[in-house]
Amino acid sequence: MLLGERLEQARRVHDLGWRGEKVAGEFLRKRGYKILMRNYVPRRGGEVDLVCRVRGKRELVFVEVKTRSSEEFGAPHEAVDWVKRRRVIQAAQEWLELLNQPDVTARFDIVEVLAIGKRWQVRHLADAFFAAETLHAGSIPLIPGANRGDVLPKRGYGGVAQSRRRPARD
Repeated sequence: MLLGERLEQARRVHDLGWRGEKVAGEFLRKRGYKILMRNYVPRRGGEVDLVCRVRGKRELVFVEVKTRSSEEFGAPHEAVDWVKRRRVIQAAQEWLELLNQPDVTARFDIVEVLAIGKRWQVRHLADAFFAAETLHAGSIPLIPGANRGDVLPKRGYGGVAQSRRRPARD
């Protein structure tokens, strides 16, 4: 395969993923979720595609979106391995530290988007994984209460992160 062909293929894959995230965001919005941020990348590492809030609840949803053009190599959610889950959880941890609201709970969802021809099929897997799944035996959970509805500890700087930049320290 020539370099030009590889670049074209990479561009198509990137465009498919970007459109899939857009479709997933619209899908969640129509089901009562408010999209707070797309592609949140915190300073300490990690990454999450969509940060959402469930309307009428004090619950944050950190969503990983997986877009595929077919299920030939498996379902999209199967591509969310423990490394990817760990990155989402790291991003969620920093977001919650910045939020500093003890009565907010968090959960981790996966949205599968299949682009079949000109049609989009979307599947929402609520509570797809838990913070404890990425830990080795004997480790302390990164996010106490995540996925169990417990109260989160007070930490951080306060205020919801509005950008990828960390707030300035006084």
